[in-house]
Amino acid sequence: MSDYLSAQELADLIGCKPNQRTAMSHWLTDNHWRFVVDKNGLPKVAREYRDRKLGISTDSNSSKFDATPNLQAFA
Repeated sequence: MSDYLSAQELADLIGCKPNQRTAMSHWLTDNHWRFVVDKNGLPKVAREYRDRKLGISTDSNSSKFDATPNLQAFA
């Protein structure tokens, strides 16, 4: 499976046909999605980015830093 959405998957997300590249680009721009355009004019959106934007990411965003400072270190 590719790291990028296929034309059909992107069309399903946007609600247009897979060959409507301009409509896809306009929708992505209007809705503030990040994308790149390939040499054929097809917008490319990363699967991981789509999952994060839609709130369906299964990644646990574990940071190596604590969310708050350790105030006990200054005592």
